[in-house]
Amino acid sequence: MNKLIYRQCILGSTMASDKEFMMERFRRYYSKNHPYIPTMFKNREFGFMFFDRSFVQRHMAFTSDDALYSFLQTQVPSHSYHSTAYYQYPGAATMEDKQWIGADLIFDLDADHIPGAELMSYDEMLARIKIEVLRLVDDFLLGDLGFDESHLRIVFSGGRGYHIHVSDERVACLKSHERREIVDYIAGNNLNMDWVFPTKTVNITEIKGRVQESRVRCIPPGGSGGWKGKMRIGIAWLIEEMRSLDVKDLRTRLPYLNTYSETLVNGMLKDLYEKRGERSGSDMLLEKNIFDCFTSKRHEDIFLGLLENEVIPRFRCEIDEPVTADIKRLIRLPGSLHGKSGLRVVPMEREDLDDFNPLLDAVPDTYTDREIEVFLKHKVDITIRGKRITGEGICRVPEYAAMFLIGRREATLEFVESLE
Repeated sequence: MNKLIYRQCILGSTMASDKEFMMERFRRYYSKNHPYIPTMFKNREFGFMFFDRSFVQRHMAFTSDDALYSFLQTQVPSHSYHSTAYYQYPGAATMEDKQWIGADLIFDLDADHIPGAELMSYDEMLARIKIEVLRLVDDFLLGDLGFDESHLRIVFSGGRGYHIHVSDERVACLKSHERREIVDYIAGNNLNMDWVFPTKTVNITEIKGRVQESRVRCIPPGGSGGWKGKMRIGIAWLIEEMRSLDVKDLRTRLPYLNTYSETLVNGMLKDLYEKRGERSGSDMLLEKNIFDCFTSKRHEDIFLGLLENEVIPRFRCEIDEPVTADIKRLIRLPGSLHGKSGLRVVPMEREDLDDFNPLLDAVPDTYTDREIEVFLKHKVDITIRGKRITGEGICRVPEYAAMFLIGRREATLEFVESLE
């Protein structure tokens, strides 16, 4: 029986053909396409990685658009970056000598940060991370934080996620610790539940000269903004989520409940859903805006714990937190190509995001339909540029699919056939 063996297994790590194949198509792309030029272009540092060199070339600056275009066409980098910061002297060899002026506010959302991402296909990961991007943009940046859409640039990274560039003079001079506060807000880090649900006195009694207060937690009123509004919505979600499930199913759906006994969980559920006349406690919570349906403080604590441990994660965004806090970061140059996928780093407006399909819209037009013989290292099933690619071992695929699969090291041009 014939066996296919990688040339690299026989001759060592020999991937020159793969690199040359990608480099030639990158050269073709850059001869016909110009990248997006960021604001304050002349104050940005640029950095590059290459197919044919092992080092990273950075601390570069360009005095004109044409100089950048020429560099891309002649040097053909595999990865191209520009600084999120603007400097007085961006080409200086040390960070101190560059003299920092300010920086865009950057958010990096990568599918690697999504729980269970390792079990998802590439297109499933991209669909899931888009949900996070929409939440970040609509709920937080344009919503709670009030940025204008004209100050936002959404960028598909060319890999497994998206970058959001916020170019607004109100945040340009924020230092790292101030940007970290924005990160904490968006991620819901250390959200103070006593602030969200403060207590108030509802009754004062005096017994034998001692004054006793009865206090109850308040629920943010309808129309509240920020995390208070999100947690109010979360209460409604949680009530419906638990309404028709038994304790066993709830423990699976809401793992936080596994920290409590079945008796306590049933007690909380009884307080919420048992009828008291014609209404149940859960019916009244969001009408009265107070937690007054629980017969035991432990039952109330379980419900509050569910809000903190199960609801907050459903409203927070999975962002790469160190990226936002870093005021001297390099980020991918929009309009360039990603060396590990062959896909284009695509800048877009908010209105473009809903229908954006990376495996269709980020595949460069310069990649042809000409079929290329490759060796697929494992079973592949993916749809790219509208064509489903399936197979394993030696296959013929369109050039655009070969670029993607070779870039991701799922395929190679380097194989030999060996008899048993």
